[in-house]
Amino acid sequence: EKGPEIRTPEDLRRHTLPPGQSVRIEEMINYFDYRYAQPTDGRPFAVHIARSPAPWNPRHQLLRVALKGKEIKQDKRPSSNLVFLLDVSGSMGSPQKLPLLRRAMSKLVRRLGENDRVAIVVYAGASGLVLPSTACMAQNRNLILSSLERLNAGGSTNGGAGIQLAYRIAVKNYIRGGVNRVILATDGDFNVGLSSEEEMIKLIEEKRKSGVFISTLGFGTGNLQDSK
Repeated sequence: EKGPEIRTPEDLRRHTLPPGQSVRIEEMINYFDYRYAQPTDGRPFAVHIARSPAPWNPRHQLLRVALKGKEIKQDKRPSSNLVFLLDVSGSMGSPQKLPLLRRAMSKLVRRLGENDRVAIVVYAGASGLVLPSTACMAQNRNLILSSLERLNAGGSTNGGAGIQLAYRIAVKNYIRGGVNRVILATDGDFNVGLSSEEEMIKLIEEKRKSGVFISTLGFGTGNLQDSK
């Protein structure tokens, strides 16, 4: 049954149904318990399979295939060269966007060590370097955390310029054999500069050849540009 558009969790609590096209399996990933057994045969991952009748039609079968990767001890993981590319445009001002982003990035920083590096690039109407690539040793951690806490939302979204700056910094501080990655955090509301999906895909594919990869984290609800 198709109901009125759902905008907040409170709508679900009032038993308001979402439109059918807005229900996507990939958004249910947090439903499952992922405490699967690790591989024991020397392989990089273990496969766990479960099958059961579908609750809505017993004639249908649901098959769940779960992969559990080998967990690497913290002291065994490669060094990281991370560039946080953070959207601080006006659309990021709501509590579930920039404030949540700051908390998430701060939590990550606290897990990094002296062999890891973090740089912070922001973009709004203009893009800029908030923090150059900095080693995450104990004496620098407060500097990195305070740089995150000072971020405020405002302006339009010049995402293209920010992405190019972030890649330049990541390449400049490249760690051979390490994790070299741009972490883009945004609500996806690109509206200034390099903005078409084709342009962005082309840029990311080209930069991938340098050994620098990208992870994209989406924040917020409502005007979420998930294709970006």
